[in-house]
Amino acid sequence: MDDTHRSAVLNTYRYLRLAMIAVVVMLFVAVGAQRAAATCWQTSISAYYFTAAHSVFVAALCAIGACLIVYKGNTDTEDVVLNFSGFLSFVVAFVPTQREALCGAGLPAAYEVGPGVRNNVLALIVAGVLAEVARVVINRNVDRIPYSGWATRATVIGWLVIGVGIIGYAAFPAGFEAKGHTIAAVTMFVGIIGVVVLNALSAQSVSQRTSYVGIYKAIAGVMAVLLVAIIAIRLSLPAWDHIVIWVEGVLIGAFAAFWLVQTKELWDVVDRRELAPESTDRTGR
Repeated sequence: MDDTHRSAVLNTYRYLRLAMIAVVVMLFVAVGAQRAAATCWQTSISAYYFTAAHSVFVAALCAIGACLIVYKGNTDTEDVVLNFSGFLSFVVAFVPTQREALCGAGLPAAYEVGPGVRNNVLALIVAGVLAEVARVVINRNVDRIPYSGWATRATVIGWLVIGVGIIGYAAFPAGFEAKGHTIAAVTMFVGIIGVVVLNALSAQSVSQRTSYVGIYKAIAGVMAVLLVAIIAIRLSLPAWDHIVIWVEGVLIGAFAAFWLVQTKELWDVVDRRELAPESTDRTGR
């Protein structure tokens, strides 16, 4: 690959990482502007789906989903998890959380989410199937190393999760509409935390990048604790619901911090495999 082509590839990776940070900033600004025009905070960032920030909320999650899918991970396992997390980001965008009383302007009280959920999720499923078919067809004509054991396991788990979701969408539409957002959001963040952990593991195997191991572990740990905190508050401490939006804000901020750190770490390489010793095998970790 000549310098011009390599520069184009490097810039593509840089822009994908930085785009996710920019989208998070856009979401925070939209939520902040809505709060400035309202009388109080909603109890969660997801609740801003029903406010004047509706379009930015949906667009931000779709943009992040597309970036996660397009972005090629440092290992095959990371790539698989990124793809499934990206798909779930679209579900989070299209299936809103339960509506709560609004503190300011927003969608009309008579707005029905059901028709939108059925229409948009159907479109997502069809597009996802077509994308998977295209991936299989394209890879048939490309020499590629078979998936590692971990990547294969991640693929099976991912398809099981999506399969259960499709069954829920088709057979239990009311339950899917009521719980789909929460389940997809939690599962998506579990996947993102897994991606951060995988980066810590692969950085650990590259002598030039060991200084980043602790940072990735810290980000993963913070995200895991915050995710558990959100679940615990929602299930056991409903009186603390107003705290959820702040915990979510830090969680999403940690997501952006991960991409900022990885941008700095991998600024001059396409991915971490360029730095690995020739003898290193692809464990997929």
